[in-house]
Amino acid sequence: MRPQPKSSPVSNAVAITGPSGRRELYRELCQDEDGNSYTVLIYRTFPDLQITHYTLEDGTPVRLIDDCLFEIESTGRTLNRCEL
Repeated sequence: MRPQPKSSPVSNAVAITGPSGRRELYRELCQDEDGNSYTVLIYRTFPDLQITHYTLEDGTPVRLIDDCLFEIESTGRTLNRCEL
């Protein structure tokens, strides 16, 4: 009889999605001061940690300023999610 590989136990952990192994929480539709539309992805790399990351759909890093504003880190452009 050939030995069988050990299988990991079934877990109730949240499924991780996305190509980088991150779990997307939700998306925010935003606009800059010129009226251009952006979508900000809010995700966690590790579901058990309360560290939240923000990027645009193309992967550009975004920083949360407050409840209504994000800032694109590379350009400094602010995105408003409260006045769409």
